[in-house]
This record gives sequence, structure tokens and C-alpha cells, in this order.
Amino acid sequence: MTPFPNSLPSRRCFLFKPDGIGDFFLASGFVRLMAREFGEENLTIAVLPPLESVVHGQFPKASVVLLPIRKQRIILNVFVANCLRCFSPWLTLLASKADVSISLRHMRDYLQNVLFYSVRAQRRVVASNLLLGNGRLIRRWTEKSFTTLFGPTVIPYPESEVGIPSELAANRVIASAALRRDVGIGEIWPELKPCNIAPLDSPYWVCAPFSSGTGKDFPVDRWLEVFASMEIQERLPSLVLTGSADQAGRLQEFLMLWKQASPKSNVIAQVMLPPCLQDLIDLLAGAECVLTVDTAAAHAATALDCRTLVLFSGLHQGMFAPWTRSFRQQWMLPNKSAGQGSWHSSHETSEIVRVLEEILGA
Repeated sequence: MTPFPNSLPSRRCFLFKPDGIGDFFLASGFVRLMAREFGEENLTIAVLPPLESVVHGQFPKASVVLLPIRKQRIILNVFVANCLRCFSPWLTLLASKADVSISLRHMRDYLQNVLFYSVRAQRRVVASNLLLGNGRLIRRWTEKSFTTLFGPTVIPYPESEVGIPSELAANRVIASAALRRDVGIGEIWPELKPCNIAPLDSPYWVCAPFSSGTGKDFPVDRWLEVFASMEIQERLPSLVLTGSADQAGRLQEFLMLWKQASPKSNVIAQVMLPPCLQDLIDLLAGAECVLTVDTAAAHAATALDCRTLVLFSGLHQGMFAPWTRSFRQQWMLPNKSAGQGSWHSSHETSEIVRVLEEILGA
């Protein structure tokens, strides 16, 4: 008599996410769901190099494929240069197999399509390519060729819902198709966890004042007004200014302006640039409060369920933001009835302070 096997054969899942930092944080709940369904050790996740520490920190048993795709042109044409950079990981993808291959990159260019479809998979699930809306016929023909040749399940990219950005709505329907069951939105809601103790003793606040585009930034002098108001109320402990390495100069200028504006302040303020993104997550996790604009720190702090204030420009509203894990986070949207001025001109300092007090009491 043939004995029954001790366990079913393991199923492998490939996740394609060579996307921005905040985009990966938004997808963290989706990845966590797939880790539960397939087993973390059966996941292969393709991401951009800056996210390596996050994948290793959040999903230590998963395999990682790094795709060194860049947007900027350096000597060579961007497409040609990225093809050369990705040659080695492309060979890794060609040798990979999966039961289910899922693209969480919803704006796929030619190279990204080639990389995604290089993994041999029994089933492939993608959302409709948002880049097809740019009117280029060659892109449409190429996309049609890929879908005809590989036969993926293509999910129409959904509209946003109240409190649910379209990116999360898309992740939900993709998860439902991949798992062949109805997946609730709570199952893929973003969630991050600290991996190490915070690098500073509590209490401290973290401010990440700059984004990748200056159109999302809140003026430094207005930040200083907020901090001064909170210090008067003795609510401001030590302050950490953080951001990416290329923002170091601007952060130091911010720190200098704070010291000039409050020369007698007892608040210890410093610039801290964590060496990797998981270290940033650990820094945010230990903060009493996080203040930021619409940038990666906003999504990380929200996914950690930190007390978080996001001064939101409203750019791409409904696609990636706003979203919350609890009442501990608030995204302050611009007041559209305030006239034709800049988005931040409608945010009164007194109102920001009021919302901050609300968050601190949460």
C-alpha cells in the first residue's frame, strides 16, 4: 500500500514589483497575504535595489531578484542602458518557475513586460497596463502581443473607492484572481513591522519634509511655525529630520533655520539619514509622532500604524492616497474653496496644530 505523503507539494509564487518605495509599502499587505497562502519560503519578489533591505526585513525567507532599472539617462539611451543592467537578473528570471506569477507593476514599459513574462508560470495575473492611455499605437500592439502569446488573466484597473485608493483596490482584485476566491480589502491592507529597536531613545518626533517632487513639499517656514507652536505648549520632544541621501543638503538647511528661529530652544534637533529603508522603518516605528508630506515616509508610518500627520497636496488623490490604518493617522487635504493659491496656503498653522493635538491624543 502506497503511503500518503506528509504534505502537499509546495506551490511557488512570483511577485513583480519594480516600483517606487511608497508603492511597495502600499503592496506590503498583498505580499504578506501571499506569504501566508504560499509560504514565505515559496515567494520570489522582484524589486528595485533600494527595497532589498525591506524585503529581507519584512519577508526574510523569501527570495529576492533585484532589477537595477533607472529613469535617468546616463550616456546611453535609457532603454538600452536598462537592458544591459538587467541582463544578469533576466537570466535568473528565465531560470525561474512559478505556479502563479503576479505583476503588481501597473505601468509596465517594454522591458518590464519582457522581465515579467520571462518567468515560466502556469498562471499569470496582471492589471490592465495604465501606460496604454498615452496614445502610442506601438505600445498597444506590443501589449497585445504579450497577452496573446502568454495568455495572462488581465484585470481591469479599478476606480478608487471612498477610503480605498485605486492602487489598493487593484491589489484586492488581483489577489482574488490569483487565489481564486474573494479577497477582502482588509486582507491586503498595507502593514509593515519594525525589525530592530529604534536607533534613538523615546520620545522623539520624526519629520520627513521633502518628497521626490517639489510640488508636494510644504514650505519650511511653515513647518517652523508648527514646531514653534508645539514647543510653546511643551509638546515637542526631540526632533529628527529625515529623508533620502540626495535631500541631505536641504535637511541641513532646514535644521540651521530651526536653530536660527529658536536659538533658546531646549529641543534637541538633528538630521538622521538611515543607511537603508528598513532602518528608516525602524526609526519611524519608534517615533511618538511622524510629520510628513506625501512621500514614502507617509506610507511607511501609516503602514506601521504610527501617529502620523500628512500634509497632502492632493496630487494623484484617490490613486495612492489618502488611506489610514486607524484614527492615529490624518491626511490633511488642501481646501479647494480657498482660492487659486498654492495648495498649502489653505492650511492655517492653528488648524495643523489642532489636528496634531488630536493625533497625539489618539
